[in-house]
Amino acid sequence: MCHIRQRHDGGRRDAWHWHVETCEPGYGTPMDPRIWHTWIDGHAPAHLMNAFVTALAHDAPLQRGMFDRTAHHSVVQQPSPLTPQQVVEAHTARLDAVRSQARAAPRPQQPKLTSAPAKTGTSRPTARR
Repeated sequence: MCHIRQRHDGGRRDAWHWHVETCEPGYGTPMDPRIWHTWIDGHAPAHLMNAFVTALAHDAPLQRGMFDRTAHHSVVQQPSPLTPQQVVEAHTARLDAVRSQARAAPRPQQPKLTSAPAKTGTSRPTARR
């Protein structure tokens, strides 16, 4: 149901992007009616693309408000057996897990800034009013 493609925009050599599309399940055809799609710039950081695709492929149920019209027509909604407090705690636990993963992820090395000697005699005189 989900197709992820890297596409080139033409023109510039570095003008490319990711196209993510979710379609109705079909009968052997790769592209049936579209449910939703998004375009992501090709220069998006790899760790964000990885997190997006991981979340997209996760098999855990997606929590929505009962009777929300944001789901596909084939989605089955069931009342949650959790209390409101348990829902808040589960959501907080997910956020804490994401924060700890983000903190643990390796970061690209930033170039060290060296302080250059101050230039003298390059200031401009103040403008008159």
